[in-house]
Amino acid sequence: MLRKRILTALVIAPIAIAGVFLLPQIEFAIFIGAILSVGAWEWGRLAGLKGPNRLIYATAVAAALPMTYFVLPTVILILGLTWWMAAFVLVVGYPKLTDLWASKSIRCVIGIFILVPAWKAMLSLKALPDSNYLILLLLFLIWSADIGAYFLGKAFGMRKMAPQVSPEKSWVGFFGGLITAFLIGFLMLSLVEKPYIYTSQGLFFLIGCVFVTMVSVLGDLAVSMFKRNVGVKDSSDLLPGHGGFLDRIDSLLSASPLYALLILSFGWTS
Repeated sequence: MLRKRILTALVIAPIAIAGVFLLPQIEFAIFIGAILSVGAWEWGRLAGLKGPNRLIYATAVAAALPMTYFVLPTVILILGLTWWMAAFVLVVGYPKLTDLWASKSIRCVIGIFILVPAWKAMLSLKALPDSNYLILLLLFLIWSADIGAYFLGKAFGMRKMAPQVSPEKSWVGFFGGLITAFLIGFLMLSLVEKPYIYTSQGLFFLIGCVFVTMVSVLGDLAVSMFKRNVGVKDSSDLLPGHGGFLDRIDSLLSASPLYALLILSFGWTS
């Protein structure tokens, strides 16, 4: 399984990085939209949809993405963060609070609040002068946290973080991922000097990166909660060793709205 994960990651990562650096804004929007549309099809399974209804749902989500183009980014991003704050409560209260989101219609609506803000966040970042650096930093924070949590959690994780939701996650893995992401963020900020790390602006930016990394874990836990509720291990089997697209972008879905909102609100890269 680990070998499959590594081989698939070696294919996915270059494609993602190439999409960031090589695609202009419109093509980038289509690229991200296509990924999220597949994620919507997978979410249909977690929402309890079957057969053609999953495709209809994915098509509806795909159609909703460009409809948000003329909406202020902060509005969409705040709506996304509102859901993730609610998701924290639901994850902590699982399975006692399951009745609050058990119906198919509520889960379908939740999917929109998960997927659409992530699309808006990535487009907002792409529109900035330092878009390649900002998006790459976000991806590296998430990937490094995932790698650090996986290996340190496997080696030393004893006390489980959320056994009812994701039995394999441990507190050692959580903090190990945070430390790994912090080191990657510190290294990138030191090399690029946007913002300069040894200023108050740089310090706040780095602290913000740590919070974004913490929220990325919530995305993983929330998707795991919905998967556990319907009794599946992966959202699909499209990616060997990784499950589905949702299983690979769940952390990005929760982290990107906060990351984009912080940058748009405080202008930390100016």
